[in-house]
Amino acid sequence: MVIISLLIGVFLTFGFPAKKKLKEDKKSYYMREIQKASVLTSPTERIMRYDMIMHHILKEYGYSGTVGDQLKAQPGVIKDIDAIWSLHKLRNKLAHSMETVSEWLLESKAHEFEKEILRLL
Repeated sequence: MVIISLLIGVFLTFGFPAKKKLKEDKKSYYMREIQKASVLTSPTERIMRYDMIMHHILKEYGYSGTVGDQLKAQPGVIKDIDAIWSLHKLRNKLAHSMETVSEWLLESKAHEFEKEILRLL
């Protein structure tokens, strides 16, 4: 009985790690960065900036490496990992490909990226 109680105590202590939260000053800082990015006229630039902001936020949560590495770690702070992966892949396409993407789609994805980053805060 004592062993079972100890095992339950250990599981309750370590089995449910508390979700790490950003300090208020960090939240305020990232809110200002998101605001600065949101007024950029180019949706491509906004997407690039949002990806960078997300990278730094995930670092604050303790995820290291590239954005790809961070996303492979399946961060619990991200509610919709598939949406974030899709947005990050779009960012990579914009940065490394000569393909054109419609302005309408870029605007839509920039808004989606902003919404997803706000969820991280």
